[in-house]
This record gives sequence, structure tokens and C-alpha cells, in this order.
Amino acid sequence: MARRLVMTLLNTPPGNAAAPIAQAAVAAALAAEVTVVFTGESGRIAINGVAAGEDSADGTGRSLHDVIRDAVEAGVEFRVCSPALARFGDDLIPEISEVVGAAWLMSQVLEPDTVTLTY
Repeated sequence: MARRLVMTLLNTPPGNAAAPIAQAAVAAALAAEVTVVFTGESGRIAINGVAAGEDSADGTGRSLHDVIRDAVEAGVEFRVCSPALARFGDDLIPEISEVVGAAWLMSQVLEPDTVTLTY
């Protein structure tokens, strides 16, 4: 079984992002090394205020940012692709550990022990 998971959120609007982020937290709890990468249109989620202003849609009244914080506590790492900063600005939520580019993403997803999911 692969122990690394890269989840790329590309076209996921903030209102639909809680489910894949919660899945990332579950994978981390199962001892997988998990990275969520915000890119494309989903890069907005990494911008301060966007996730905080979005309901998690799980019936708890919590925000998407709360779900992201929980995922970080579970061991998930969050990154954002650099083109998203050009589109949406660079005021990032503190949970973003790194700004990455296409070369980083490709180097990760091409590893044989890595499973990649795209949303």
C-alpha cells in the first residue's frame, strides 16, 4: 500500500472543499504522508479570509478554515502553486507550508509510492 498521498484541488470551489480536506485528514490519521495542493481556481482557498468565510457544509457550523486546521493537526501539509498567487494575491493562511511550482508537483506525483487524487 502506498504511504504517500498527494491531493490536488484544482477546480474545487471553496464550498465543496471540506470533503476532500476531511478525507486528507483521515488518510493522515491512517499514517499516510499527505499533502494537499491548492492550484488553479482552488488556489483561492489558500488566501486569507476565503476559507474562514466558507461554511464547512458538514452541519457543524464550522468554517472551511476550521476543517483545514483540523487536517493540519492530523498531519496534513498544505501547499499552494505559485500561479495562484499571481491570480489571487499572496496573503496566505498560516497553514500553507510552502509555495510550490509545477516541477515540485510533478516530482511528487511521479514517485512510485505515491497515490494522487485530483479534485
